[in-house]
Amino acid sequence: MYTSDQEKYSNTPTSEEVIAGVELRNAKRKSRWPAYCDVAQSVTGLLLGIFLFCHMAFTSSIQLGKDVFWNLVAFSGGYIFDGEEHAWMHVALIGAITLLVIIHALMALRRFPTSYRMFHNIKSQYQFIAHRDTTLWIVQIVTAVILTGMVFPHVTPMILDPEAIGPNFSSVHTYHNGLLWTFIFLVATELHGMIGLYRLCVKWDVFAGNREALRKIMYCVVVLMIACGSMTMWTYYSNGKALVESGEPIVKYEPVNNWWK
Repeated sequence: MYTSDQEKYSNTPTSEEVIAGVELRNAKRKSRWPAYCDVAQSVTGLLLGIFLFCHMAFTSSIQLGKDVFWNLVAFSGGYIFDGEEHAWMHVALIGAITLLVIIHALMALRRFPTSYRMFHNIKSQYQFIAHRDTTLWIVQIVTAVILTGMVFPHVTPMILDPEAIGPNFSSVHTYHNGLLWTFIFLVATELHGMIGLYRLCVKWDVFAGNREALRKIMYCVVVLMIACGSMTMWTYYSNGKALVESGEPIVKYEPVNNWWK
């Protein structure tokens, strides 16, 4: 049934009618794609946030010994199936994570300020309101720019040479990258990821109520992740330095204790 403009605009709807969507059956339908993109950004962000915890546990295993890290790498490479490590499984896993990063970045670009006026408006709003969540959003923008230039140099060598993933070659790679590069990458990643998970909880009202408590939890997690990552970074760097300074050819690590045999 068609409703004429005269009928639609003959009275001002009440707040209850607006909430209930009364008389909106003839309203112009907006595209659903922004909503789809928003959900895609949230889902990929959640998956990448969970991956950060898994990645931290995986890489930090080097602190328990090279054998522990080697066995976890072998497990992810399908060693448990036939006693052989399959490089394609590493490529598939890293490729899937990289695809999630690309999708997440493309979806997030919709909200990225694209002009001086937008940056000026954000700065003016921040100076006027000085809301902590606005500060966190700005931190996410800065870390997103940093990660854009650091993520792909990080994953590309692993995709091109997956057999080099292991205690020796990974340590030498960290040594050549240097502590500064690795630490900046670590801090940017953990800040972006943990703030993203916090904002995701707020956005979808996962923990309704005390936002301040949720924010404090996020701060604590960020500090713990950076502290754990820093110790792991130093372990890789020290091992790599020892291997390079030994003057001997770098070879793939052979475990003393193979869990899968």
